[in-house]
Amino acid sequence: MMFVVWIGVLIIIWLLYKILNSTDVPKINGLPEASGWPVFGSLFQLGENHSLVLLKMAKRLGPVFQIRMGNKRIVVANSYDSIKELWIRNQSSLISRPTLYTFHTVVSSSQGFTIGTSPWDDSCKRRRKAAATALNKPAVQSYMPIIDAESYSALNEILKECEDGRVDINVIPHLQRFALNTSLMLNYGTRFSSSFDKLLTEIVEVEAAISRFRSTSNNWQDYVPLLRLLPAKSKEAEDYRIRRDRYLEILLDGLKKDIANGTEKSCITGNILKDPSAKLNDTEIKSICLTMVSAGLDTVPANLIFGISYLSSAHGQQIQERAYQEIQDVYPDGDAWEKCLIEERVP
Repeated sequence: MMFVVWIGVLIIIWLLYKILNSTDVPKINGLPEASGWPVFGSLFQLGENHSLVLLKMAKRLGPVFQIRMGNKRIVVANSYDSIKELWIRNQSSLISRPTLYTFHTVVSSSQGFTIGTSPWDDSCKRRRKAAATALNKPAVQSYMPIIDAESYSALNEILKECEDGRVDINVIPHLQRFALNTSLMLNYGTRFSSSFDKLLTEIVEVEAAISRFRSTSNNWQDYVPLLRLLPAKSKEAEDYRIRRDRYLEILLDGLKKDIANGTEKSCITGNILKDPSAKLNDTEIKSICLTMVSAGLDTVPANLIFGISYLSSAHGQQIQERAYQEIQDVYPDGDAWEKCLIEERVP
């Protein structure tokens, strides 16, 4: 009898192991695989700097290989040719997006997903079409006055705060305001007048935290379901979700109030709300709003900060001299500031 009990226990343990050690996609035959631990896969090896570790793995395994991150199987492409083959020649096969527990289930439970993080379906197709229409070349050209005004405002505040270069300052808040104001004007027809506005600071802080929840390295509960039983990470994500809901509601309610009063400025969401033929429901409109608020803060300030940092280096000084000279060659009359918004003639 005891023997049968032990056999039953062993079978249960084996079944639990098979379930916990399974992956969403079976092992891909013929593709090199990084070594890993049961259940956790390569999470321990990857540590906090995934990109550096994957670069080292590529030297050993080749430009394309597979790894396990808990119950997720990941294909890593680490060369120009492999990326071109996968993302350019096969882009239609990669049009969807994977879902992760923390970001998609906890953080996005109330507002839905951004367009760029949505799995492909009819709803995503409608949202992408609406965004593409609002951001095509003719539309972008019509937004140049907004970019003109916001870039002037950011540079003006920077010059005032640094006292024309006599005082060291942190330019990051000004670049964040530039990115967020541009997005808000496009989507809601509103803006912040100060880089240190409390609501702006709240949006920047929350969006940065939510961006970390999307990170592949910060949330092991996305890959090891057992860790979801520990409430701390989900509670933190839920707190940020609630804070994000508040300011998204403030922004959308403000636009609706302006429309009711007839004082709204032309903007993407305003045009959708006023269009009786619009085929987007409330959830899809919220998704577009969410995308416009988060997308700019995710990329634009970081690129501007990196660009300014590099231009401040020794080589960057040389780039500045060459760029300035080439601009002067094309615009010797000093009208580059105005012309840059309507044409691209500098080589």
